[in-house]
Amino acid sequence: MANSVAIPQDIIDNIIEAVDDSRLLKNCALVSSSFLLPSRKRLFSQISLRNDQACQGLHQFLVENSVIQSFVRSIAITYRTSKSHLQFNCISLIAILRLTFCCLESFSIDIKIGMHPSNWNDFSSELKDALSAIIISSTLKTLYLAEVSMPIMLFHGIHLTKLVLRNLGSLLLNDLDGEQSRLPTSAASEGVATTASHTVIDQCVWNFYTVPRTRFGPPEPTFLPFMCRLRVFEIRVDPYSATTSDFEILSFLMRSLRVSLTSPATLEHLKFDIVFEGKYNLFDYYELFDDLRDADVWSHLDSIIAHPTGSRLQRVDINIKYIFYYDVKAEQPDETLPTEHVLNALPLLHEKGILFVEARLVGWHNLYGQ
Repeated sequence: MANSVAIPQDIIDNIIEAVDDSRLLKNCALVSSSFLLPSRKRLFSQISLRNDQACQGLHQFLVENSVIQSFVRSIAITYRTSKSHLQFNCISLIAILRLTFCCLESFSIDIKIGMHPSNWNDFSSELKDALSAIIISSTLKTLYLAEVSMPIMLFHGIHLTKLVLRNLGSLLLNDLDGEQSRLPTSAASEGVATTASHTVIDQCVWNFYTVPRTRFGPPEPTFLPFMCRLRVFEIRVDPYSATTSDFEILSFLMRSLRVSLTSPATLEHLKFDIVFEGKYNLFDYYELFDDLRDADVWSHLDSIIAHPTGSRLQRVDINIKYIFYYDVKAEQPDETLPTEHVLNALPLLHEKGILFVEARLVGWHNLYGQ
């Protein structure tokens, strides 16, 4: 009988690297000891935590096979639960988060209380401590927060390549109607800026699918530590049946960016993706275009280039998509209007040649199917 030929380990590793199916990876792990370790590395490079029952079994496995903890590169928490469950029955989730993930690079938190976003104040002290320890981990590169309020102070001193926020609820900005939303005094501001100078986040992507409002109108600008050393800032706004009154949040973000950026200048790229979707009869799109022209967000955006902390800005992209439903008598809107209005509202950026505006009509539908 012919002798079997051993497959070089680097070839096995390349084979495993090309497999993108968990069932196949589990089968590969059973082939031989040469396949077991690389298969496990792929299988446990990403772990998803969805309920406490699943966490209980996973925790036991990770404790019994401690080397697996070093394979984990990404953890995603996706919980749909009740407030009482979140307070008292997350023992296994907390136990997993307390393990040593020495190579963890990506962390995602998406926790809803019923149909509503969760609030940091609803978490038990043990869960807060476990989450905080991972967020400030020196190995972490990407943090994704969805449907969960987080205290702004939690971002002080962290170092990330990318921060992704979904909805304003991703930060504990519930006090925008209160005194904490106001700018600090000069002395207090200096102290906050000094502490936040240790915060380095290269890119922030902030998504809004529900545009928040406050009792007293647009919120005052807030010092946000994760904006201090940004190189790239992307804002995506896509609410249902929008008018420009929904986009006061853009003005708030630009004003907050101006008060948060620190020297030396780091900001190089700003990007806006905005979607208007008119869903009701006789939607007045020309009035909306006029509102777009007069929106004060543009003056705050244009002034950034004249500020020392905006001196490195190299590109500003503004992409506007709009979808309208019309009655039988309506005419298709002029697609050039949004572009003209925005360009005229940003003379400094336009003159410098770093402004790129695109507006597209991506949907034009008859309300009655005619």
